[in-house]
Amino acid sequence: MKNKTEKFFSEGNFDKLINNAWDKPVNPNSIKLWQRIDKSTTNSNYTIWKSIAAIFVIAFLTAISLTLFNINTTSKLVVVNNDGMTPKEILLEDGSKVFLNRNSGVTYSPENSRMLNLTGEAYFEIKKDKNHPFTVNTRELTLSVLGTYFNVNAYKNTNETIISLVSGKLKVSSVQNGEKILSPGEELIYNNRSKKVSVNSFNVNTVLAWRSSLIKCENTGLDFLLDRLENYYAIEINNKTDYANCKISGEFRSDLSLDEIMEIISFSHNIEFLSLKENEYKIKGEICE
Repeated sequence: MKNKTEKFFSEGNFDKLINNAWDKPVNPNSIKLWQRIDKSTTNSNYTIWKSIAAIFVIAFLTAISLTLFNINTTSKLVVVNNDGMTPKEILLEDGSKVFLNRNSGVTYSPENSRMLNLTGEAYFEIKKDKNHPFTVNTRELTLSVLGTYFNVNAYKNTNETIISLVSGKLKVSSVQNGEKILSPGEELIYNNRSKKVSVNSFNVNTVLAWRSSLIKCENTGLDFLLDRLENYYAIEINNKTDYANCKISGEFRSDLSLDEIMEIISFSHNIEFLSLKENEYKIKGEICE
């Protein structure tokens, strides 16, 4: 057997066998089979990569959708303004009430109506909730309460923010002055320019007269009444501080037209309102010493 094997290789039979194998025509069926195998493998790889890509696209679109949803949710704030001539009442979801004065407004999230921003003037009747303090933010101050009645005067164009506490307790915070705790009957006056704070007593009937569409003055400086006119009618009286020493008493309807209320003031103080341009006035008359 060994001799036959050596004879087979020595006579070049092995090389002939190999050469014949390479030279022999390939069976077409075999080619088709390999092509199908190759195509199947290629399609399988393509399918895998296509699935991976689809997963990434879905994840990306989901992230974008969630982002847009969050943006839309946070941007949908509740905005309530009072552009009318009389006070406007708002009932919050927790049962608290807010009464808006003229040219005033509040903004809050529908998910948390116990935290709101105020511009202008408002009176608050807050339902007590120990676990959820009620917060009011103005331009300069932050007020925090559990349950109480209070008035906030925070018009944009005035030099002072005035917090008047009717009942309960009220914490007022500012960056410059820290925290102040008010008791009923106390009024905090914050100067928006100097950032100084003072606490005084106040006349609740005078402060809350606006809820009855009144401006009530009891030997009050004329500049107080003129401040009200500026806030209610969106005007500017450029020399009103000259008349701070002029005292005035009486009640004025805040739902009158601007011309009507100016005529009443002019008659009672012997002064005249001069129109300089649209929404800007100057007082002409004797200045009180």
